[in-house]
Amino acid sequence: MKRGKIFLISSVILGLLSGPSFGASQEELLQKIEQLSKELEALKAQLKEVQEKQATQEEKVSVVEKTTKTLKENLAGIKISGDIRTRIDSTRATIRRNAFMLGMMPDMVRYYNSMGYDLYNMFGNKITQEKADEIFGPFVRKTKSHKDDNDSLWTNRLRLDLSFKPTENTVAKVRLAYNKAWGAGDDYFAPYLFFPMKNNFTYGVRPDDSRLYVDRAYFNISYLFDKPIWISFGRRPTTHGTPQEFREGLEKRDATPTAINIDVPFDGATIGYDYEWGRIRFCYGRGFESGFKTPLDRAKDDVEFYGINWDVYDKDNKFLNFQAFKAQDIFDFPDGDLYMFNPAFGMYMPTSMKPKTNLGDIYEIGLTWTHTKVKIFNLENIDYFLSLGMSIAEPKAIGKLSMPIYFSDGTNIIPVDLYYTLLNGMSLDPSQVKKKTRTGYAIYLGFRTPIPQICGAKIGLEYNYGSKWWMPFHIGSDDPYINKLSTRGHVAEIYWQQDLPVGEKLTKNGRALLRVGFQYYWFDYYGSANWLETPRKISDIKKWASSNNPNLMMKAMTMYVPIDKMWNLYGSLELFF
Repeated sequence: MKRGKIFLISSVILGLLSGPSFGASQEELLQKIEQLSKELEALKAQLKEVQEKQATQEEKVSVVEKTTKTLKENLAGIKISGDIRTRIDSTRATIRRNAFMLGMMPDMVRYYNSMGYDLYNMFGNKITQEKADEIFGPFVRKTKSHKDDNDSLWTNRLRLDLSFKPTENTVAKVRLAYNKAWGAGDDYFAPYLFFPMKNNFTYGVRPDDSRLYVDRAYFNISYLFDKPIWISFGRRPTTHGTPQEFREGLEKRDATPTAINIDVPFDGATIGYDYEWGRIRFCYGRGFESGFKTPLDRAKDDVEFYGINWDVYDKDNKFLNFQAFKAQDIFDFPDGDLYMFNPAFGMYMPTSMKPKTNLGDIYEIGLTWTHTKVKIFNLENIDYFLSLGMSIAEPKAIGKLSMPIYFSDGTNIIPVDLYYTLLNGMSLDPSQVKKKTRTGYAIYLGFRTPIPQICGAKIGLEYNYGSKWWMPFHIGSDDPYINKLSTRGHVAEIYWQQDLPVGEKLTKNGRALLRVGFQYYWFDYYGSANWLETPRKISDIKKWASSNNPNLMMKAMTMYVPIDKMWNLYGSLELFF
């Protein structure tokens, strides 16, 4: 810069001397030189300011680059999605003449009084005939042929799905879920029709309180030994299995096991192998941790699941799955709250239940075929499915439930105990509880087709049937009362799905869906979804309950009201994001 300044001043002086101002005075020359020097200093100041701004800009660019790199390193592979739903159900149930236990209590008091026995509650107070009529009178109506209904049940459900991919061959997936009935903090909707419960298998799936539960949380590590082998640990994706995505308006399966056998969240692990047109998995799970073996009020063995889930073929919109698993050392009651009627207080109360007895084993086998986007009869994009299921229950032990009622013959007070095992019981006489292997089966089929005349509309039809001894694992069902696939009998369903025109998509999963459906149930046998009581024909229960023979009445007695027929009309509005 100094050399440039000397050169510039020299050039100016030479110019002045050689120009027309050669004759100018020395003073004028000095003034002009001074002026040029000031202008030069001003240029230098401007140049310095520009350089400082440029340095600041480069520093900001560097900060942005570092921030971008940090975000890329820490947020790469993170995906957030989910859905929020509001649903309304309106339900009607038809009940025949029956022997609902709470409704039969006045008759039981009368009968045992005639035999010379008195009944007492847990506080040692005698249950007189008048007291029995007062406490149990409201339930007597439930033993008569009648209809029950719930005009409207509103529920909200939120599911938040998070996916993290920290490395090329690892991924972690989490689903947080909330499901709540309007105006309630539990699933106490119809305690004498189906058993409401709250436990490890229902959190975030069945309607409950306002808390956000961990429905799924697991991680996968893939390409072990440079082979298409993966392992997975955590709370498993075992609810809403295929082919339920059809009626839920989804385009892909949402869980590993198929819905015909299992719809319940549990904890476990998987090792799997991928091949060109499918994959096979070996699965393990734990449904109950027994802890140390000393407690007297807990089941002594862990409840464990072992099985295989095999996507035999999964290609070209065709899917064939075979699954088989064993639930070992099944408990009598899940660890949690069960709503039961307490005659000592004359009301339904949440009762804290602990697994007391390991009753035996249950085997489940399922075969499911789905085919999507098929052209039939000039109709495009038809989806259909067929699912077959089998259950085998092997009782090995008899459990006992002590009720807060006591017999007395005037000298001794004897507690009233109910005895049971898998698909056998409840009975006051343990000799009447049979440890026999019971085999059940089920079929589930349906299709869904677009309506060409209405943009975004689809209509579907489904049917399922379960036999007398059919016993799947559907404790965590999303349906408000009972999973229809647990039914021992028939269920028909028709539904309409309508994608709503809500504007241009701003996210990949952005979508609003309206669903309306109607379900009709024909229950052939009592006790659907219940693994403790003996299934009995609804018609037999009506006949036995109408008898004056106490033995037949006891044979007809049920813990819950036996439903003959039921229909459910539902509608939901869902937003996917």
